Amino acid sequence: MKVQKLALIFFKNHSDFKLECQEDVVAIAGLNGVGKTTILDAIHYLCLGKSYFSSTDVQCIQTEELQAGIIAKLVGDEDVSLKVKFKRGGRKVIEKNGVAYKRVLEHIGQFLAVVIAPGDIELVYGSNETRRSFINQILSQVDRKHLLDLMKYNKLIEHRNKHLKQESVDTALLLALDEQIAPLALSIYTKRKEFLEEFCPVFEAKYHQLSGEKESVRLMYTSQLDHSSYMDLVDVNRNKDLAIQRSFVGIHRDELDIEIGDLSLRKFGSQGQVKSGLIALKLAEYEYLQKTCDKNPFLLLDDIFEKIDEERAQVLTQIIKNDNFGQIFITDTNQDRLNQFCVAIGKSYKLITLK
Repeated sequence: MKVQKLALIFFKNHSDFKLECQEDVVAIAGLNGVGKTTILDAIHYLCLGKSYFSSTDVQCIQTEELQAGIIAKLVGDEDVSLKVKFKRGGRKVIEKNGVAYKRVLEHIGQFLAVVIAPGDIELVYGSNETRRSFINQILSQVDRKHLLDLMKYNKLIEHRNKHLKQESVDTALLLALDEQIAPLALSIYTKRKEFLEEFCPVFEAKYHQLSGEKESVRLMYTSQLDHSSYMDLVDVNRNKDLAIQRSFVGIHRDELDIEIGDLSLRKFGSQGQVKSGLIALKLAEYEYLQKTCDKNPFLLLDDIFEKIDEERAQVLTQIIKNDNFGQIFITDTNQDRLNQFCVAIGKSYKLITLK
């Protein structure tokens, strides 16, 4: 599947942007602030129904405008037209071939995209919540039940936390909530374990390859459900929940950490090692989605050659050259470096410069 035509209307810093392409690689050069990343974000929106870089839809509408939109034609086994419409004070609408979805989640999983961007550094340096969200997003694209379980679980935990903050806590209500939460927690925990058993070896292999086969990493997953059921955990920790007025146990407390050797990558890794770690995570994500869904996601690369040494950059270039990727969109402030990359990977490409 390729993006053949793309139009952005009042979307972020593009008032009226149009792109036509049929190449395997679309390379976008330009200074910071001209809208290179916005084009990648539009592709992500078309696939996942949300921005990768903005927390709310309204942030994607230009300040003085009431609405914005993304229009695209995708070609592959079948031609597809997609539209995303935003309106201040209204809900987002996604259309496929002129028909609007009733719910955005109906669209998720039909078109896939993997982003590698500077902000992904938070996958290493950020909180466990950031790493859990990374796993959640991957699984939500391939497993509708898992997505629905997560939505239900989060709503129930939110309700539980609100009740724990009341002056008078109804223990019968807490029990009723816990009985609903327990099977969801088990289902989510089981799915995460199964996913990581498949994902971790791929991640570790990708990192080993990026390091020139000099270094090894491990992705460590720990959960309170490793040794006890959710109901047993809440029973033991009920007084603590009442004291701190929030839910102390559950899969929302799962932890993920990356180790290089026997040390935390977050605490002891160099900039190059950390950058290699996040790129390896994203390449493993790509391979998992590709294998599970039997189709090639879009690969969206935003300034990936910043803060990465020449040796690792060459290895990454060879990976992209040799592996079977879908259409690639890549940005860089350095047009010469971008052109060299496109030539090196040996795929058809279109280079555009934004000003």
